[in-house]
Amino acid sequence: MVRLCVTAEGPTLDDLVEEDFGHARYLLIVDPETWEVEVHDNPKKYTDVGHGIMTAENVGKLKPDAVLTGYAGEHGQKKMESLGIKMIMDEEGTVRDAVRGYIRRHMT
Repeated sequence: MVRLCVTAEGPTLDDLVEEDFGHARYLLIVDPETWEVEVHDNPKKYTDVGHGIMTAENVGKLKPDAVLTGYAGEHGQKKMESLGIKMIMDEEGTVRDAVRGYIRRHMT
């Protein structure tokens, strides 16, 4: 089973992918085979300093195989790498669009 973490502006598959990893309002864990969704609030979304690293630490606790997001800074990227979680950036559109793109690129 693959677990994807998608940074999102809202709690549904039809909400937009959040452009900023560290300030993402929601972290959605999506199973691309069943489309089951777990919704997690990002408690670090309003943090001024270190938000990328702290968000990465929270994402690590959710144990995804990959993160789909718009952009992540260097520190957040390095933290995800150290946790062994693949980060895929430049995602646009809805969460559903991002997951469909992942399926096309990595699962077929």
